[in-house]
Amino acid sequence: MKSAIRTLLLGTAFMAPVAAWANEPGPAAAEEAAAPSEALGDIVVTAQKRSQSAQQVGIALTALSGDELAKRGIQNVSDVAGSMTNVQVNLAAGMTAFNIRGMGSNDFSTNFGSPVAVHVDEIYISKVLMNSLILFDIDRFEGLKGPQGTLFGRNTTGGSMNIYTRKPTDSLKANASVEYGNYDTYRAEAGIGGPIAGNLTGRIAGFVVHQGDGFYRNLLAGGRDGAERKYAVRAQLAWSDDRTKVLLSGHYGKDKSLAGGYELLGPFTPQSVAAGTPAFCQPYLDGTLTGGTPGCVLSDGRNEGDNDPYTLNVSQFIHKQDNTGAGGLLRVDHDMGWATLTSLTGVESFSRKLREHDGPDFGVSWRSKTFDVSEEVRLTSSGDRTWNYVLGGYFAYDRFESADNLLLGPKPTDGSTNAYSGDIYSPFTQTSKALAVFFHNEIKLTDELRLIAGLRWSREHITIDGATFLGSGVTPAVPPAINGYPTTILATLSTSSAIPGGGRRTDENVSFKTGVQWKPKISSAAIDDLMIYANVSTGFRSGGFNAEFVTAQSAFTSLAPEEITAYEAGFKSRLAGRRLQVNGAIFRYDFRNGFINADTPGALLPITQNAASIKTVGAELDIQWVPVEGLNLSAGGGWLDSKIASNITSGGVNLKGNRPVNTAEWTFNGRAYYEHPITGDLSAFISADGNYRSAQFLEIANQPISRQQGYWIVNGQIGIENKAQGWALTGWVKNLTKSTYRTYANDLGALGTVINIYGPPRTYGVKLSYSF
Repeated sequence: MKSAIRTLLLGTAFMAPVAAWANEPGPAAAEEAAAPSEALGDIVVTAQKRSQSAQQVGIALTALSGDELAKRGIQNVSDVAGSMTNVQVNLAAGMTAFNIRGMGSNDFSTNFGSPVAVHVDEIYISKVLMNSLILFDIDRFEGLKGPQGTLFGRNTTGGSMNIYTRKPTDSLKANASVEYGNYDTYRAEAGIGGPIAGNLTGRIAGFVVHQGDGFYRNLLAGGRDGAERKYAVRAQLAWSDDRTKVLLSGHYGKDKSLAGGYELLGPFTPQSVAAGTPAFCQPYLDGTLTGGTPGCVLSDGRNEGDNDPYTLNVSQFIHKQDNTGAGGLLRVDHDMGWATLTSLTGVESFSRKLREHDGPDFGVSWRSKTFDVSEEVRLTSSGDRTWNYVLGGYFAYDRFESADNLLLGPKPTDGSTNAYSGDIYSPFTQTSKALAVFFHNEIKLTDELRLIAGLRWSREHITIDGATFLGSGVTPAVPPAINGYPTTILATLSTSSAIPGGGRRTDENVSFKTGVQWKPKISSAAIDDLMIYANVSTGFRSGGFNAEFVTAQSAFTSLAPEEITAYEAGFKSRLAGRRLQVNGAIFRYDFRNGFINADTPGALLPITQNAASIKTVGAELDIQWVPVEGLNLSAGGGWLDSKIASNITSGGVNLKGNRPVNTAEWTFNGRAYYEHPITGDLSAFISADGNYRSAQFLEIANQPISRQQGYWIVNGQIGIENKAQGWALTGWVKNLTKSTYRTYANDLGALGTVINIYGPPRTYGVKLSYSF
């Protein structure tokens, strides 16, 4: 810990005297217009809701253009994490949740918002299950680390992943790509936009992916599980005159992927199962359990039968989902000369249906609907003045309806008609009304020194109405209906009317940010740009209710908002004629009232508690270098020490000192891209990238069974392109070294199974793209 922080502090300390030395008489710095052709370009971001170079924003962020995303072969939201330090991604049950610097969640309950927000064109995506249909036709991606509560509001304690789509253009522009890969995978994406009439322009874009074979072989049901099958389309109209711009956008998509691929490991000894008194086997307790471990079986006396994580031998049916997403936005920007007035209205809806088999004696039928409406009005000062500000108000209404059903054994034996013997049915409706006012300021104290100060007041009223019932009568049981629910209610296990407040809570929060940015004047050929910054910021994650499969009234908890105070210092620099970029940061987080998903006496499944204090310190360093024209090198490294600081228990075990879920101590990413002319306008390119995650725990109890060993993921691309004609042919491979790693684990030992979900095996293919 000391060596990692010392390294970054020395880097920051080194930059300050170098800057002072650079202001002494010396060679004049080259003007940006005269920068060599291999100089690193600027990416304009709106991380502070105004257009700025990423290198001029005093927070740690990763910015990738749409072209860069394509060059890196990034096609899914989860792929982005491989290009960011101290960032993890959690995949389970069709949901994608980010973890930034130890801030994240692995909760399968879908009514909670993630502590890392996702925004598309500044519209908040309220549920992690809605992320699968958004990454296409992208202009740029901005990954903001640390609390973003002042400007982006609720559920940004860990950061915000901001995605901006391509907009209509004044001239005709189009792009298209077709791709084929192993597992019989087809993918196509296309977009076209340009003038329509007068001041009206438009754009329409979409994508489709159809994977014929899933990654998993289901030996019991036959066929393959886990295939990706989805499509989406987005249409936009834009109108503008000298002072006003109007953008209307709408999107629609379907995700009908075969969403399974769950390795189910048996934690019991065969003798204890045969005797009707299940007892844990030693490999389960010491974390060495695999699908082929002898002497360890599921509750039905069987096990997977081999050590291949992509072989399923206990799932009786292919997992299926049928999700639909739709929405749109209306944005109006009016330039008043001294400031721009912006109105941003968003509507998002999402319907989820999913069936899964989680063990020989139980499965789940997931069914929910989400409907969100939001409105933000803000006033942004024009230009770069002595006082730059953003003043705004925000309102959002979210409605979430859920009717999930946990189907319990014993397992049917005739394959199609018998009902499970019991069901845990959780129908509920949760609504949220959020109101906020924010004021963000950037003040030039001198030509070199700026003060950052922001404040946001938020109020959120949350209501839940529902219960968990014991039911029976779902047919057919194998497979359970994708929208199944019990035909008979036997008993009420818990209800919202019996919790404190009667299922209603109102929370208020004041978030702030204060910081300084020092950008010394540089007069040196060695240093082109340097900024040193320091911030103190706070944020919050909305309160809520633990309502999913609550089998005891005491487990129907009402949760106060999470709160965080973050301290960060860092630097951003451009060196060597803008051919070398070095950015670094150190940080400390004090996290209060954290949501912890832990085992609790009296509850069948883990429940979410509002109890954790988490302390985190860490450091990051990111480097980009263009040593010669055509060669681009980048590398990033992160170190993280994050531990639970409060005395809370899970299954009778004290969690104090445990690491949070998906919190690797060390992360690393690196990439090399080389382009070389062949003849005329034709050139060849080759790239390789890799990312490393050290050992981490996939559950908060930190038991050996949930420990994921460190692993590398290595990818590569090779191809030819003609920039003048706008086409490129690319061959690619992902997970070249066939690393086997888990993205999710759920230790349900009490129910007779351990659920593991693995990242994709090696995939490869060829892609043809064209644009003009």
